[in-house]
Amino acid sequence: MSIRERLSGNEAAATAMKQINPDVVAAFPITPSTEIPQYFSTFVANGTVDTEFVAVESEHSAMSACIGAEAARSKSHDSHFCKWTIFNVGNDIHCF
Repeated sequence: MSIRERLSGNEAAATAMKQINPDVVAAFPITPSTEIPQYFSTFVANGTVDTEFVAVESEHSAMSACIGAEAARSKSHDSHFCKWTIFNVGNDIHCF
């Protein structure tokens, strides 16, 4: 029997991002999803993912960073919209 690990919703969203392994993550921590970039930054710091983690100043900056990364053919993600990504993991573009 396998061991099951309990995760909060935000930690589960960060774990889903880890499985996607985006090239760029634009992170603007905002309630209620503040923990998502915090959890994901630990994956970046310990080398679990090969992601460029960009801390931005606003939601608009996060979107601009994602648009620029997508224009350069990178797989990007805006952590503010991470909860929507869980419902759209099959999409090629993870930035809304």
